[in-house]
Amino acid sequence: MSSLVTRKSARIDDLVDAETSSDDAERSKPHADIFEAALKKLAGIAAKEVMVVGDTPYDVEAAAKVNLTTVGLLCGGWQEAELRQAGCVVVYRDPADLLDHYAESPLS
Repeated sequence: MSSLVTRKSARIDDLVDAETSSDDAERSKPHADIFEAALKKLAGIAAKEVMVVGDTPYDVEAAAKVNLTTVGLLCGGWQEAELRQAGCVVVYRDPADLLDHYAESPLS
């Protein structure tokens, strides 16, 4: 399924300015290639203004290599302690839990 179809079915197509895929990265996480590609596509936006939402320590490690802050989700099968040890600034159960606590989250 293409990302365009997914965005349209989720009714968020108007919220997406840029996107990346594995085609934009030579190496997978924990290498930072995908985040470097995303930052290039977000020209004019500094890394300190970008936050990553990830569900594995590999997401956190890769994001940190380009100075991105990561919010963790437990739905990836990792324990909260593992995500925090990797560097997550906060950890939520899943996307719904993050949404329920959005106002007090680092994303707000």
